[in-house]
Amino acid sequence: MKIHKNIIIGAGLIGCHIFNKISKNSLLITGKTKKVINSRNIHPKIKLKLKKNTTKFSDLIYSKKNDFYIYSSSEIGGLSNYWGKQFFNYQKNDYWPKSIFKKYSSYKKNLDEIDKLYPSPQQNIAKNIKKNNFQFIQINPPILRKPLLSKNNILRKYKKKILEDRVISFKKINEKLILVKTEKKILYCRNLILSAGPIGNALILIRSFKKISYATFKDDNPRMIFGFRFKKSNNLSSNNKNLVDLDIKKKNKLVNFCIIYDVNPYHFSNLLKKIIFFFKDILGKYFFYGQFWINGEYNEIKIKNDKKIILSATTKNKYNYDTRSVKNLNKIGLKVFKILNLKFAFGFHYHCLKIKFNGKLFSINQFLNNRKLNKNVYCFDSSVIEKIGLKPPTKTYLATANHLIKKFEGKFK
Repeated sequence: MKIHKNIIIGAGLIGCHIFNKISKNSLLITGKTKKVINSRNIHPKIKLKLKKNTTKFSDLIYSKKNDFYIYSSSEIGGLSNYWGKQFFNYQKNDYWPKSIFKKYSSYKKNLDEIDKLYPSPQQNIAKNIKKNNFQFIQINPPILRKPLLSKNNILRKYKKKILEDRVISFKKINEKLILVKTEKKILYCRNLILSAGPIGNALILIRSFKKISYATFKDDNPRMIFGFRFKKSNNLSSNNKNLVDLDIKKKNKLVNFCIIYDVNPYHFSNLLKKIIFFFKDILGKYFFYGQFWINGEYNEIKIKNDKKIILSATTKNKYNYDTRSVKNLNKIGLKVFKILNLKFAFGFHYHCLKIKFNGKLFSINQFLNNRKLNKNVYCFDSSVIEKIGLKPPTKTYLATANHLIKKFEGKFK
């Protein structure tokens, strides 16, 4: 019986980063499945990027009632490599993970280490517009020019240490041994690292522990906005043709974050794509669409363990939402005529995984501790982060994983 020192579940950005740190003694399991997954329920942008290859998803759950789906990707390198491509540092007054880092200096130190490993542009202010009590701060965003991790490089370097398989469940055999069941194999390890994201981790835990009632996690909750531009009164700079980022502050406090997109035909269905292509220049000149985030608001997504898995979701802190906040964009030449309240976000901002077990709700680390798994099973991805800021959190997720892998590094080598 072969016993691996470490098994890492999840080959996204976080899983690959962890694997790079401790690859000598580790096996990485990507999540690639033999199942046929119905791609009709996949976001069109994801479908385009994955070329309809549904084996790149470990799990997909669809809620017919809510017309909503969630999925866990098995693509090596992770969807975060290209979704938005924005790589923000959270500032001291943002919601950086205080419960993990304790001090901002520790968080900043790990951000600096990530910058050295994965060089990327830094954000800077393009324009600062003051209107009454509001500041509209246009940012030149830190957009990645290429993927942080190369799938081909990882496969070439570590081919014998990567298993293209999907984890079903795991079980503690004794104080020093964990059994991991996949679609193809039974594996054994000393240490198991969960880095499949809140969805992947939740489903693995639900399949591993029958007494789990449900798992829940958070996502952001942006509004889609549509409008037209006032040519003469548009105060924005035109440094970036693809998108415009705006911090919106009220009395010097960040209350909203907004991304205004250039018209991109690939964001639309096949039916509209040709029309958008034909009128792209005209549409881009006079119309816009974007996303608008409200401070403090989030979605709570629940996966219930009833005979078959059931998905539900609710929006929390919705009272923070105020249409006047969106309409304040009028002040800088962006007239919003349609606000689309998304049922749920197509989230790449999933975080804060909690487990309802034996009638009690635990954070993922509390649950592992409760089941006396905390010396063998670890979680280093966004599942452990309680709260995120308004901006894309990818870099914060990486900094968190970087911090935690150093904390337990001696255990894995």
